[in-house]
Amino acid sequence: MRTSKRDRIITGALELAHRNGFDALTFDALAEHVGLTRGGIIYHFRTKTELLEGIAAAFQERWWAEALEALGKPVEEASRSERIEALARSVIDGAILPGEVSFMLSTTAEAEMIKNAWEVLRDEWVGEAPELTPMQRVALLAVDGWWANRAVDSRNQDPDEPAIADLIVSLVAGNRPDQKLFKPSDRD
Repeated sequence: MRTSKRDRIITGALELAHRNGFDALTFDALAEHVGLTRGGIIYHFRTKTELLEGIAAAFQERWWAEALEALGKPVEEASRSERIEALARSVIDGAILPGEVSFMLSTTAEAEMIKNAWEVLRDEWVGEAPELTPMQRVALLAVDGWWANRAVDSRNQDPDEPAIADLIVSLVAGNRPDQKLFKPSDRD
């Protein structure tokens, strides 16, 4: 299947943000990067705000699809615990796109819509945070930390260790983890 120009523009914007930071993303740089004219970019996204809305929608669609795949059944048929566990598993097992971190960590007002897209999705899958158990709230913080560590770890500290992932998902699901998960690994 051929990639649409709109998808190519969004992917290119993510790549540029990853390489040069969010603030360096301009229509001229984007046009050069994806091999279109500035007018070709503007045809699909008239303003930088519209481009960011497109990126936010693409993120939200991908995040939703990954969570739904991890859930393995329609959202309407899932309990809250199952939804929370699926969302956590989708983040832990999911890919991090180039530029995703740049947008999520940007302090600009324009990038807020990317953060809002995540918050909307998280609210739909998790619900109100104060209604969660303290263990679930800590585990969701661990999920965020897992994602951030994978995104920025340049020293390869192996954030993808399966025992750690299993512990986090176990806590998010509200289960008491197996005590062997708390013992040091045999790698030492």
